[in-house]
Amino acid sequence: MSGEWGTREAARFGIEPDTGVNMAERMREFVRSGLAEGVHTFKFGKGTYQLSSERGMDQFAALMAGEGSWDLGEHTADKAVWLACEGVERITLDFQHATLLFSGLIQPFCFDGCGEVTVRNVVLDWARPLYSQGQVTAITADGIEVQVEPEYPVSSGMPAAALLDYDPAAAHPLRGTVDWFHAAESTEQIGEQRLLIRLKERYRKLVAAGKLTPGAHLVIRHIMNYKAALLFHQCLKATIENVTIYTAPGMGIIGHGCTDVAMSNVRIMRKPGSGRVMSTNTDATHFIGCRGLIEFENCLFEGMGDDAANVHGFYCSIGAQLDERSVLCAVDADIQSEFREVPASGDRLEWTRRETLRPYATRIVEETQQLDDGTFIVRFTEPLPPELLPDDLLANTDRIAQLRFCSNVVRNNRARALLVQTRGALISGNTFDHCTGTAIHINCADYWKESISTQDVQVVGNAFIACGFGAGVYRGASALALMAECKRIVPDVHHRFAFTDNIVNGTGSSAPTGISLEGLSGGRVANNHFIHIAEAVHVDATSCHEVQIE
Repeated sequence: MSGEWGTREAARFGIEPDTGVNMAERMREFVRSGLAEGVHTFKFGKGTYQLSSERGMDQFAALMAGEGSWDLGEHTADKAVWLACEGVERITLDFQHATLLFSGLIQPFCFDGCGEVTVRNVVLDWARPLYSQGQVTAITADGIEVQVEPEYPVSSGMPAAALLDYDPAAAHPLRGTVDWFHAAESTEQIGEQRLLIRLKERYRKLVAAGKLTPGAHLVIRHIMNYKAALLFHQCLKATIENVTIYTAPGMGIIGHGCTDVAMSNVRIMRKPGSGRVMSTNTDATHFIGCRGLIEFENCLFEGMGDDAANVHGFYCSIGAQLDERSVLCAVDADIQSEFREVPASGDRLEWTRRETLRPYATRIVEETQQLDDGTFIVRFTEPLPPELLPDDLLANTDRIAQLRFCSNVVRNNRARALLVQTRGALISGNTFDHCTGTAIHINCADYWKESISTQDVQVVGNAFIACGFGAGVYRGASALALMAECKRIVPDVHHRFAFTDNIVNGTGSSAPTGISLEGLSGGRVANNHFIHIAEAVHVDATSCHEVQIE
């Protein structure tokens, strides 16, 4: 073991910043060899470290030439990872305010099955983000011409996975009035930094109708979702402190199957002075099937291609009843971590009607068996509910972490700030500023298979500023929509909700409602101040009861 109390400093091993050469292998070996010797804390000098892998660069080149896709769930085992730690009992990575500058398609960190993990004092950035920015210069018979800014090199065949409009002169540049996914048939470089995007027929019609005109500015995302910058899978405790992410090809932080994740002073934001209007290509953070507490404090989330945070489980679909105690199941969704989500022995599952997402029975798992095709068999400790239907869903109540989201700022991201699909949440003292969609979405969803019907959610003392003017508005609400994405809205899906002491400054006509409530049993809305809102609180009378408005 080197260093005092199991600490190893990179400079003592000749690892220095600002060399201008690829330091990926040397830094990775520095950590790996230290772990083998029992070292648990690794420190790096302040400066910039260039990091890439040959595989990741080759895949990036192929992607940008239109010669393959490395999106979520594709080529999973072949994707490049810089630092992968598996089964480590304890590790702290303190970069002492260094910048890790990545190139190509690569995941910086993957912690799988670890105990206590701490990452602190680091800036993550990419030399070439996985998006481009430019201005529409012409409308053609089959698409649009875009003059792309010089810092984003273009080539024929480069993917245009999504298009999002922005105003470069605005304090809050993301607009979200053009929010098109998989709209392009092909791309062709037709001049210096000039890109012709041939559009599918549906989007050509939108252009013809004036939805996109010359002079508009677009973010062109080249990949929808890649591996997260920091992935924690089945870790007991993860602490992320003073971590800044300027961009990433996918999400910023994912936790899957973890117990207790604490984030403080995390900054996922536009790079100052860069002219970039976007940070991460998709969500800032995403938590799946976790236990314990997911905690955010004094964080900034800005300019993401999707939500600041989504906390949820997954509904399991039932493929077949095998006997009186067993069913064949699957998760019919892309799992953002690219790991499987399977219930464990002792987990308590809620039987849920797909049509309404209202739970009606509970059973405890005796054992599970994973099959090669991705499905799994769940056997329960007692007989299945007699009223079960073939299309019922199963939600795991033992894999729903509590959420504490306090004293944070979410500013001008595409879509929502928070997607809350868990039980036991406190959202307090935050500022939600010019999010293009409804700021807080309390939900459960059949289409996405994201569970669970919520309980005990408190939204207290927050400021909502002009949210809900573009992509991601639900129920016409600026500040908050509580609902279920299913065929039929019924009572008793969500339980015990409070919205108190908040200030909601709306957008006017684009999101005329302050908050919208559906499927709720037991709620209190009190002491809030609504400005530029036509309808402060909308309560669906057919599906809500015992909701107190003061």
